[in-house]
Amino acid sequence: MQRRDFGEPHAGAGRARLELRRIEAHYGADSPEYARMRAITDGETVAIDSRRRALEEEIRLLDAENARYTLVLTTADGSTATIVLADIVRGFPANQLSISSRAGVYVARWWEFLSADPREANSEGGVYPAIIGTVIMTLLMSVLVVPFGVLAALYLREYAKAGLAVSAVRIAINNMAGVPSIVFGVFGLGFFCYIVGGSIDGTFFSAKLPNPTYGKGGIIWASLTLALLTLPVVVVATEEALAAVPRSMREGSYACGASKWQTIRRIVLPRAMPGIMTGFILAMARGAGEVAPLMLVGAVKLAPDLPIDGVAPYLHPDRSFMHLGFHIYDVGFQSQNSEAAKPMVFTTTLLLITLIATLNIAAVGIRTRLRRRFVGGTF
Repeated sequence: MQRRDFGEPHAGAGRARLELRRIEAHYGADSPEYARMRAITDGETVAIDSRRRALEEEIRLLDAENARYTLVLTTADGSTATIVLADIVRGFPANQLSISSRAGVYVARWWEFLSADPREANSEGGVYPAIIGTVIMTLLMSVLVVPFGVLAALYLREYAKAGLAVSAVRIAINNMAGVPSIVFGVFGLGFFCYIVGGSIDGTFFSAKLPNPTYGKGGIIWASLTLALLTLPVVVVATEEALAAVPRSMREGSYACGASKWQTIRRIVLPRAMPGIMTGFILAMARGAGEVAPLMLVGAVKLAPDLPIDGVAPYLHPDRSFMHLGFHIYDVGFQSQNSEAAKPMVFTTTLLLITLIATLNIAAVGIRTRLRRRFVGGTF
């Protein structure tokens, strides 16, 4: 049997208390509306306390029943070991399995690791919420950084006239690449979470205050913070790709009567696409591996709700999320039993390295394919 979760009634009580504070602020503590809502809130509190006590008693009885059953084992050196049966997740005769059975156990454990939720303070179970959080955050970051980075590089390379202002912008972009990532995290916490998120809460979610909706860490603020962090990668890579397009192609296009934008759209951008795609995927790879900023702007030890689900609006940008990099830090350095968590640390590290290596290999492959496609068009 599984323990029941009584978090939902507490959420209902929280909403009732928020509504009570809203009515008190709007009508006053002496109003009939406040008295009526106060009676409703007190009744819900009594019912919730009664249900909580009943569930705690049920949990106590289940724990007592589980403690009755133990498994006594004899080890290879002749000593005995007693294990509470409730602590056993699975069991199989390891020394009696055939090669195919061992392979089946290995595949089943990998599938559990990739598809299950974590348990035992993240030291056991799977990393499915962390995988989803990492992927969604990286995709949001890419959608935010790539259009702005490409447009900025296009303006600097194709439209802006050389001068002090353009040189200052290029120096600022290059210097951004050397700023420690934790500084971006502090900026994201102060600007995105407190200023922008606080303004959104004050305008659209004032009824829920003082509990913030957007004025706290969330996946949208984490994506924006990492978009700023990876912006120099996209801008520099795009500028280098645009500069590599032969000038003769531009002049040939102008000679045929094309405008500047038509030349950029039909001649320059297609041939610069290998470099642009390389910068795009390298930015994804860096964003997927960052941890320090995420500790301040949305990554958490355990997120009860995924940032994306089957309930409209499907993507919930205000929710906190789990991240593979933060999961490694938490399990490896914040766990009560770091020795028992070592297998989880190493396996999660391997998964994250594999993800980043795959992105880099994809960057090389896409660049090579696009370069072969347009190499015959140069003259």
